[in-house]
Amino acid sequence: MHDITLIQIVLCSIVILSAAFIKGMTGFGFALLAVPFLSLLFPMQVLVPAMSLFNLITSLVILFKLQERIKAKLFIPMFVASLGGIPLGVYALEFISSENLRLITGILVIIFSIRMLGKVQLAKRFRRYPIVFAGFVSGVLSSCISVGGPPLVIAMNRKGYSKDHFRGVFAWFSTFSSFFTTAAFVMKGMIETESVNLALFCLPILFFGSHLGSKFSGKVEPEKFRKVVIGINIITGVFIVVSTLIHH
Repeated sequence: MHDITLIQIVLCSIVILSAAFIKGMTGFGFALLAVPFLSLLFPMQVLVPAMSLFNLITSLVILFKLQERIKAKLFIPMFVASLGGIPLGVYALEFISSENLRLITGILVIIFSIRMLGKVQLAKRFRRYPIVFAGFVSGVLSSCISVGGPPLVIAMNRKGYSKDHFRGVFAWFSTFSSFFTTAAFVMKGMIETESVNLALFCLPILFFGSHLGSKFSGKVEPEKFRKVVIGINIITGVFIVVSTLIHH
């Protein structure tokens, strides 16, 4: 069991509020920003199941509010592919040390952030084919380090999905993926009380931050702000890698 201290709760609240505010303002992924910081506060074995629960609940909320009708063929192939990756991620979370997982998280955050800084070229050869490989990679990363969004973001951007389609496909995929990831954690007995408490504690803070961020969305140029956020993410990733290597 991992005892959560008062300072962890305070710092966690600041991180969650900041990440939710930024997501509400720019639409930028919550987990990619929150996980690197929270991994410095909590063991990955506590953080990842909590984020999975958290993602499941928020995805359901988005789904209920979704007005755009999304064809099943757009998200079912990537979800089925993710089912092959989820067991690998759960296995890694169970048997790889928290320090090594934190190191992997830092490296991948840096790679994905740099990749997302540049403009993504539209796919030509594979544009008509369903998203499968990115779904598999997302399944592995979601259940292992809780940062499974970037592969799908890159893949969907390459296909040129509209904003509404992007949001809808992502919401459906996240709902199914996070449900089965959470189920896998439950079956393996890997969801501790601390993970549940952390997820429940984060929910009202997320909703408040997202609502606040959406009010400011028209006052800041989203693209410039998005790049600043990604830049901060890269610095955080570097810090995680360096600090983990020093204490290894």
